[in-house]
Amino acid sequence: MLISVIIPVYNVEKYLNQCIDSVLCQTYSDFEIILVDDGSTDGSPAICDRYAQQDKRVKVIHKKNGGLSDARNTGTDVASGDYIVYMDSDDFWASDDSLFKLVAEAKQTPECDFIGFNCSYYHEAGNKIIPWVEYGPKIQGVCHPRQCIAALVESGIFPMSACLKLIKRETIQGKITFIKGIYSEDIPWFIELLMKSRNCRFVNHYVYMYRKGVATSISSSFSHKKYNDIFHILKDGVENNNRVSDREVQNALFSFWAYELCILRAMTGFMDKEQRVAELKKLYEYDWLFKYTLNPKVRKVALVQKLFGKKTTNFVLYRYLRTRLV
Repeated sequence: MLISVIIPVYNVEKYLNQCIDSVLCQTYSDFEIILVDDGSTDGSPAICDRYAQQDKRVKVIHKKNGGLSDARNTGTDVASGDYIVYMDSDDFWASDDSLFKLVAEAKQTPECDFIGFNCSYYHEAGNKIIPWVEYGPKIQGVCHPRQCIAALVESGIFPMSACLKLIKRETIQGKITFIKGIYSEDIPWFIELLMKSRNCRFVNHYVYMYRKGVATSISSSFSHKKYNDIFHILKDGVENNNRVSDREVQNALFSFWAYELCILRAMTGFMDKEQRVAELKKLYEYDWLFKYTLNPKVRKVALVQKLFGKKTTNFVLYRYLRTRLV
């Protein structure tokens, strides 16, 4: 069983060696690494070429800068593995048996189009590792995506990251792509993956290590583009959700979009007053989403807003988001 490991690379010479080495050291050796150099201007291209010269399993694509989504799509198009797994080039895998564990799970349940796995956050300052929350029993067994969506939203955990999935190549190659040029591209990608999969499951193997506190991290700072991209993802998601025929799935996804609405409301706290007022006016048009309270976090926000009003709710959300970005 060949595994294609797709790693977009852009100006990460400080971390790239650790990322690649964490794959090359795997005890399961039937894999290919596809390094997509997305127009890097530092020493990353030379590092990629050196690894390709040293190990025939490493392939390098040098391309003009097109962003993370474009690089992932490029890697997906040329992948030849039975399964695909994505990595970000400033992250790494936790241990040398990570891929062995994932392949064992795939062989155990070949009917699953993808298997989600877990992660930890690595804080370089202090060398701290903090595991993410465990997946609940409802999604650890093989389940239809319809059941999975509801169970994920109800648990308050919606692992959108492409880097936390082992996916059958036939499920995504030429069928599901990342939207180019936007932040939070994993959100619509993951929902499409769920809707187009026949079966899936999640396992509590803590395989992936997210490096926190990196300046290049998408979550490291606020920007108006990030806000606008998430707002348009929310808007399109709600419109598409209205066309979902399964009422249980529709209600669960509305609760998920309510959570994204909470994030947008929180992000307005980083804006100047004039823009904040204008954006909140648009966001309040989606407050009807708060009646979908399957997500426990949404349930809490809806209660706070009912008891204390919108202004206090916005402040609480903003303060919460600030603590998450530190």
